[in-house]
Amino acid sequence: MRTIKAIVPTLGAIVMRAIVADAGPVRAMMRAVRRSIRVVGIVVLASVLAVTSATMAAGSVQLPAKETAASYALRVLKEATFPPGARSTHKVLCGLLAHAASSVAIGGLTDLHKLYLVARSPDELESYVEGHLRHGAKVTSSGNGSSPQCADEDVEVSLPTSGNNEYLGQLVYTFSPVGTGSELRIDSQTVWVPNRPAGEVAPTGRVMEVTGFSRSSAMEGSSGPVTVRLDNGQAAAIRRVFNALPRGPEVLCMEDSLLFEIAIRAKAGSPPLFKADGYECGGTVFVTEHGRTLPSLYDRNCSLLRAVAKLLPAKAKSTREIAGDCKTWQP
Repeated sequence: MRTIKAIVPTLGAIVMRAIVADAGPVRAMMRAVRRSIRVVGIVVLASVLAVTSATMAAGSVQLPAKETAASYALRVLKEATFPPGARSTHKVLCGLLAHAASSVAIGGLTDLHKLYLVARSPDELESYVEGHLRHGAKVTSSGNGSSPQCADEDVEVSLPTSGNNEYLGQLVYTFSPVGTGSELRIDSQTVWVPNRPAGEVAPTGRVMEVTGFSRSSAMEGSSGPVTVRLDNGQAAAIRRVFNALPRGPEVLCMEDSLLFEIAIRAKAGSPPLFKADGYECGGTVFVTEHGRTLPSLYDRNCSLLRAVAKLLPAKAKSTREIAGDCKTWQP
């Protein structure tokens, strides 16, 4: 059983797993899935990497000339901190450390992990980790678990991200007592998204409508749609904001609500040729064109939500209120 105590939301052989969450009809993201709640997804053993050891000082890891999902995950793992004298190992002693203590249901999640034996207790290790965080890093959750054979403790640390490609970066430290010391597992969990191709833009020269909602609830969804047809200037403004959004991953939430819709039609009253639906969980924008699903986008700073809400009348109360309070969406 695992208990979550608090939620605030060198290197040797490394196992890399690409975890692809199946979002299905549920649009959004589920945070921190502990061992007792397994992530819905497909786990694929992608590769085994070997990297020379030597703990690097926090914040000292340099960016590669060309970043990829794998290199970003490795760079985050190199940000991990642990006491001097930790000895790399490949053998799992406590079965609870055979898997990451927590994960997130986000498509494209990469998990790299490393095992160590350390001559310190789990409490001492936890204190060391929390006392040696890199600049901008913060503890988002901690917990403990047990089985008939052994027990463990864990700490989840989020790292700051930058640019359009780095969607998520976090380290999960798991400690289990072994003799007078501890077994330590460190997981780097990252989501890196590719750049959006220049051709992925909203079509021009058509009829554009935006829809907001008078009521929205993560439990019950959205209701009371309010639709406005835009003039050419308004449509151009929405198109500019939409075209500037970066790609985002597929995410899965237990609960979510639709905040706005953008529809582009050949003429008034005809079926939409192009749609963009903005959801509350994770700031995800789902896009379809001629019935074909395109890669989802990430409205990180709520720019598209605010641009749409500004054009809606007061009766689209829920969309307008959420847009007014929105500053940034966090994974």
